Amino acid sequence: MKLNYFAYLLMLPLLVSSCSKSNDETIIPEEPQPKESIYLFLKEDIIDFKVYKGSLNGGIEVSKTEKPESFWNPYKLIDLKYDTLIVRNDSIFERPEKYEKNNFRFRVSNDTIYQWNRYAEFWALYGLKKDDIIEHYVSFYSFQKATPPYLFAENGHNDGLVDSTRYFGTNEYVFKSPKNMISVDDLATWYNTKHVFKKLTKDPK
Repeated sequence: MKLNYFAYLLMLPLLVSSCSKSNDETIIPEEPQPKESIYLFLKEDIIDFKVYKGSLNGGIEVSKTEKPESFWNPYKLIDLKYDTLIVRNDSIFERPEKYEKNNFRFRVSNDTIYQWNRYAEFWALYGLKKDDIIEHYVSFYSFQKATPPYLFAENGHNDGLVDSTRYFGTNEYVFKSPKNMISVDDLATWYNTKHVFKKLTKDPK
């Protein structure tokens, strides 16, 4: 019995050493690194600019004689302009960061980029992705409908695009067509731009 006990004591350091060596050789799998691409602002292009003003004879298009600065102040016109887009896996980070919404999930379908609106929970139009180019759509809109003694109005900007369906349709708060803009206070205008970003490529070594 004593012989077995001493044999156990002699074997104990070898067992501890063997266990220690086994633990040292345990391989911890590395976490996959996020795939990241950086896009830098290249230019801004105008998609369209439309202005309709009311008159006693109905709405008149005056787009060629007006300027966006007449309807939106300079600060609003540059509010959604960013220097850099960081694309990491399924997320886009707009920089410089101004709002919570500057970091969002996205998906691409037929080259069209959609961003996840975390507040209303739906996929909203963001822009286009073509090879090493991302186009970010930015829209501005301003509207007035005079129905004395009331005046319905809005003025704002957002990601995505705006077209005539925003202000001309069957909704009672908009006009059926420009012909129905019979007050000099009536107004319908929208301005769509795209901010073009080019992917930053690493310098060859």
